[in-house]
Amino acid sequence: MKIFSVVLLLPSLSAFAPFGVTSVVYRNPCSALFSVADVKADFKLNPKTFLLDVREPGEWAEGHLALASPNPLSELTKGTWMDGATGIFSPGSFPIDRHTGVAIMKNKKMYIHCKMGGRAKQAAALLTQQMGYNDVVALEETFDQLAAAEICDVVMGEVQDLTD
Repeated sequence: MKIFSVVLLLPSLSAFAPFGVTSVVYRNPCSALFSVADVKADFKLNPKTFLLDVREPGEWAEGHLALASPNPLSELTKGTWMDGATGIFSPGSFPIDRHTGVAIMKNKKMYIHCKMGGRAKQAAALLTQQMGYNDVVALEETFDQLAAAEICDVVMGEVQDLTD
């Protein structure tokens, strides 16, 4: 009976969540909520925080956040990688930092965004559950909401190479 009561209360608790706080954090195995203000503050405090844009190249070219690295979900889910400790092969490709051309370290904080939030959640699940990343935040805000929040400049154009 006690379990049933708790289950009934969970939907009603969401009514008390603060408006505008919609991002999901994937920290193995915890989850929490972040606001765009938290993201903006995090970038000011730690410039080495990564922002992954998992939209497709055409969407990137139409406009992207200047701090972001392009890593389309379609590319993240391609290929295979081998776990050095176990020798087991798994699906996926490591996200690349466009400024260095090197895979992002698994212990670095990473925010992921897309156009509407769905692909960001998929990418976060892949990176945390299958690839061992520790501190991944899937932003549920739309690209337009992030641009309006002025986290950084919005620029247009294609990526010329990984270190543009």
